[in-house]
Amino acid sequence: MNQANRNLNYLKIGMCTLNFIIICFLAVTILITTYRVENQYKAREFLNQITYMPREPMQMIFIVFISFFLLILVMEYRNKIRTSSWIRMGIYGLELALCLVIIRYLYVGYNGIILLVIADIAASIIYKQNRYFFIVIMCGVFVFADYNLLSTKFSIISFQEYLSVYPSGVEMILLGIRNVMVYLNIIVFGMYMIVLMRNQMKENARIALLNIQLQTANSKLQDMNVKLQDYAMMQEKMGETKERNRVAREIHDTLGHTMTGLSAGIDACIAMIDYSVEGTKKQLSVLSEVSRQGIKDIRRSVNKLRPDALEHLNLEDAIKKMMEDTMAVSDVKIYFTNHVNQLKFNTDEEDVIYRVVQESITNAIRHGKAEMVWVTIEKKDKWLTILIHDNGQGCENVKKGFGLVHMEERIQMLQGKLSYFGGHGFTVKAEIPIRWGENYD
Repeated sequence: MNQANRNLNYLKIGMCTLNFIIICFLAVTILITTYRVENQYKAREFLNQITYMPREPMQMIFIVFISFFLLILVMEYRNKIRTSSWIRMGIYGLELALCLVIIRYLYVGYNGIILLVIADIAASIIYKQNRYFFIVIMCGVFVFADYNLLSTKFSIISFQEYLSVYPSGVEMILLGIRNVMVYLNIIVFGMYMIVLMRNQMKENARIALLNIQLQTANSKLQDMNVKLQDYAMMQEKMGETKERNRVAREIHDTLGHTMTGLSAGIDACIAMIDYSVEGTKKQLSVLSEVSRQGIKDIRRSVNKLRPDALEHLNLEDAIKKMMEDTMAVSDVKIYFTNHVNQLKFNTDEEDVIYRVVQESITNAIRHGKAEMVWVTIEKKDKWLTILIHDNGQGCENVKKGFGLVHMEERIQMLQGKLSYFGGHGFTVKAEIPIRWGENYD
């Protein structure tokens, strides 16, 4: 608890204590006065002076003190529990009712108990509209719960009428004590409200500062996101450049070496064919072996570009594993439907199919913020159709990025067609003329 809250707590304890002292003073004064009238046999004279028959004093004291302690318990109970707004409003109504009981049984001799409830409501109600509503009601009760106002409509005995049985000096002292305590209660109430308003102003200033800091942090975060995206694009381009260089080196080291050897061997055959047919045949045999070895080297280089999953699994299992891995690290649900008996094609065809499905799912998650993706593979005649649809944000005006460009390039290498549209999510449709041959069962 900080210093400001401690000050509020001390002031509230002071108000409770002061109200208890005032209630004790009034109740005990009424009790002693009643016994004084009875002991001095001045009851008839006293009753002739007042306009209202007073209650039995012990009953009055019992009800007043029980009501006061119930009021304190209700306020503490309400501040320590979390309830619905309707229950809290009912508790506020109960507090008001207890205040009215205390005021009534003290013969409207003291209404400052309402200030204690006003202070507690002002500190406990969060929403300003509800706070102002209850404070206005309580202030209205405080103003109208005055003896001078109520006595014009109702027959009420006043505290001053009780003091009329004492000598004028004693009467003035008792009235002075009562008035000093009442004014002191008003002063403490004013101090409480001042400290409360200062605390709320500081809290509002702190919240405003936090909002400014949050906006600044969000702005910096957005800048960092832009820089991170730029960095990611730069890394992607660097990766592509690095991959191109690696492929270029592979081609240079394998295909370039093979073609150079074949070129030199063919030149040698041209030179010797006129005078040595047998030597030419031997040279052609060597060239045939070199070309076969070159084809093996090229295939080995191409295989290095294949996805790792296709190195160990067939195409359908590789696609399923890729989907399972994606769902394991994200909240997206992927549904796969295969209408082809067996997904077994040539290596280049399998690579393209896998990459199209992979890139489409990646785009659905990254750009479309999709929660569900449907992947369907079917065939009609020689055409294999791959349909990927998601329930993401979609895009009416599609701007091709690296992903779509790469998919188009891969599909075009197989003489296929790629189409896409962004209404009601995003849909990618790839059509590949499969070379149905011995690799397809």
